[in-house]
Amino acid sequence: MVRLNIIKIIFLLLLSFLITLSAQHKERQLPFLRTPIFLEKNIFFSDSSSVCYFSYRIPFKELFFTKDDNKYTAGLVFDLEIKNADKIVDRKSLRKSVVVDSYEETKAVDSYAQGVLSIENKSKEYVVYPYLSIINSDQNIPLDSISVHNNLILKEKIGRPIVVQNNESQCESNNSFQLVNFMNTVPYSLNNYSILIPVVDSTANELNIKIEQDGKEKVNQRVTDYFHTEYELKECENKIVLYSDKKLLNTKYFIMKDFSYYLEEGNARLIISHDNAKPVEFEFSVLWNDKPNSLMNPEFAIQALEAIESKQKIETLLDADKNEYAKVLKKYWDGKTGNNKYAFNELENEYYKRADYSIDNFSTVSYPNGVKSDRGKIYIKYGKPDEIKREYSNSNIVIEIWKYLKLKKEFTFTDKSGLGNYTLD
Repeated sequence: MVRLNIIKIIFLLLLSFLITLSAQHKERQLPFLRTPIFLEKNIFFSDSSSVCYFSYRIPFKELFFTKDDNKYTAGLVFDLEIKNADKIVDRKSLRKSVVVDSYEETKAVDSYAQGVLSIENKSKEYVVYPYLSIINSDQNIPLDSISVHNNLILKEKIGRPIVVQNNESQCESNNSFQLVNFMNTVPYSLNNYSILIPVVDSTANELNIKIEQDGKEKVNQRVTDYFHTEYELKECENKIVLYSDKKLLNTKYFIMKDFSYYLEEGNARLIISHDNAKPVEFEFSVLWNDKPNSLMNPEFAIQALEAIESKQKIETLLDADKNEYAKVLKKYWDGKTGNNKYAFNELENEYYKRADYSIDNFSTVSYPNGVKSDRGKIYIKYGKPDEIKREYSNSNIVIEIWKYLKLKKEFTFTDKSGLGNYTLD
């Protein structure tokens, strides 16, 4: 009987430990959605025809690298299957190799493999089925199908805008634009981007362009700069560029600059008009593609202000309706910077990047959320230390000393358990 009770006690303790561990794991995880593969479609025009280009962008960390001597090699195959009335009319394929020098590069989140395939629009009604196969693995990734039809090619002689980098790139001694290549979205950042608008009308000499978000007018511009240039997309030094070597007579590409930093994260509506023509509209998104994970959950992001705010202030922010947390958070950070011109808040971005680092590096069994740990709070507040010194004692006590030379600050953390539970002295 005594032995049975002992077994029951051990079972209950084990069950309690598993429940606690599960709860801690859930607390550490942050719900977020991140698209690892970007696929976009762009249509370019000449005076007599049009070509549809399909380009991909995939982070190195999504590839499968193998080591060969001192190099790391990966690869992929990008396939397009083109159907008209459910019948396959064409197939396209592109094989890509990636070679890097170090293991760290294979895990980079801001390095990408890119490529592009094209289809001439002989039939204006077809569906494209793209696939991406990762070499050295069994991954064959089907991507969303893409329809191409008359309404998607031209609206009142205006083609869908193309998002490009603000500054021209050099390719084969030819100045051209670099495609942003993030699913036809405008990146949400402090950088400025441009859009090229194809117009198949030789009489158009200016465009009136408005951009609206949440029913509010964010941008209103009169655009007169344009190019009589026939563009094609091609890969150049792992970039997708708009290459040109011909002049056009009837087709123009208008360029709109100095607008993207006014735009908030989310959906937007582009309204284009010229002369007496009917205005046309295009929907697009402003995407924060490298958004810190800790910002994906606004409630968690408000709680993560603990490193710089009082509990009373945080409770006040959390008193708002849960559906308003994202707006409350933006208002808080805009108030910190007095931000009136730029939608993107650089201070907010840096803060939550530090929060992400704290979660990844300072989470322990005692502190499943590294933001709440002593080291996490100091890291978030002051950033990466200039120097870190670690000392060990015979009684398994570990002391970690962080030095901030420019700030003339020093912090000492002690781990008495040997489990990474550092407390600030």
